[in-house]
Amino acid sequence: MDLRRLKTIFIFVLAALNIMFCAVLYNAQNYEKEEQRIMLESLTNLLAKDMVYLPQKMEMPQSPEIYRFYLEKMYDENEDLVKRFLGESWTKDEDGVYASDIGRLRLEGNEFKFFNKKPTSGTEDFSERNIEKICREEMTRLGILSDLYIFSGINLVDNGVKAIFTAQHEESAFFDAYISFDINSEGITLVSGRNLVSDLAVSKSEVQFFSITSILTELPKNPKLQKGVAHTIVSITPGYYIGGTVEDYQNVLAIPVWQIAIDSGEILYYDARNGQSIAE
Repeated sequence: MDLRRLKTIFIFVLAALNIMFCAVLYNAQNYEKEEQRIMLESLTNLLAKDMVYLPQKMEMPQSPEIYRFYLEKMYDENEDLVKRFLGESWTKDEDGVYASDIGRLRLEGNEFKFFNKKPTSGTEDFSERNIEKICREEMTRLGILSDLYIFSGINLVDNGVKAIFTAQHEESAFFDAYISFDINSEGITLVSGRNLVSDLAVSKSEVQFFSITSILTELPKNPKLQKGVAHTIVSITPGYYIGGTVEDYQNVLAIPVWQIAIDSGEILYYDARNGQSIAE
């Protein structure tokens, strides 16, 4: 047989197979979309019976891969944090507030506030770029893992701005780890936040996220949602949650969670490993 004819037949066969493959893939994608649409419609109707409403345009987020995040936090009974803020010489009053000639540090559970008596790095340039630079330099000075924190922008406050940083690893947000800096023309006057992180170790887990659709079916039972009142889901976001711990800051585990925001202002967290609600 003519070699040229064989090549033509071969190319025709390849083209036909490619068309068949595309058709199969297209049909599979359409079937999956239709399956998701039916599931979402059923879920919406189920929730509506309990006056919990899922907006029609809301898309269910994809479940990311689960990672274990082991964190070294920096306060509670750890006097190293006090020294970072207040220096070597400090006192502690009966209310548990640490103080020195540099400022005051208040620790309450997993939250902290440092009131700076001697601010430096004063500025008249309140652009986001300059404010971020000043805050990251302060993090480095305090031994905070600056690269872990994402700059979330600034808000206007009395005589200056408040810069907000949230902890994040690649696309994974830590919902309860953040730092804020109050800055005026004299410099940084207040540093506050929750679950301050100084180190991070990451390992991959083979566990899969618990289905968000399964979690949503249980949402009306959440005790934080007032019964007999309409609630609308505002957002659904996968991420990580540190929570409280009675241990000192060593090898604290951040667990994978689904964060569900409600129009009433409630923020609900569900453990993505088992679908259980997390009580804050």
